[in-house]
Amino acid sequence: MTILLIISTLGVVVLGFFVMLRLDNFLGKGGILDGPQGRANQGVLLYGAPDAKEKICRMGLKCTTLTMLSFPEDGFYSALLALSRDDSGNIAICHAAKRSDPGIVIIARCNAPEQRGVYEAVGVNRLLDAGEPIDGLLTELWGINR
Repeated sequence: MTILLIISTLGVVVLGFFVMLRLDNFLGKGGILDGPQGRANQGVLLYGAPDAKEKICRMGLKCTTLTMLSFPEDGFYSALLALSRDDSGNIAICHAAKRSDPGIVIIARCNAPEQRGVYEAVGVNRLLDAGEPIDGLLTELWGINR
């Protein structure tokens, strides 16, 4: 009886060790944060159109405005909206975003049609033309984050 108790105790300890090891690896890779709920909780990033932040917030989405060309390293976001009138700034922030978080959805405004290929090479998911309104886009984003 004592041998059976020792074997079962050792089995529980070994099983617990492997479960905790797998859980630690999962969390270390951003397991919960990188899921759809984690991305939705972080919200969207906005570059170059501070007036659009109010529209995004009215739709119930969390929004963080980027004022510099550096991508935040504090988590995973649902989307990046690069809506500046400066194509070089939009391309730079899109490139930094894809390098930092390959799973992020990037929507950018292309002001010069000859730059479309550069945006596509960087990995932009959707391009907006220079005068295209963002209202329809916000409705789509609201559906993605629900």
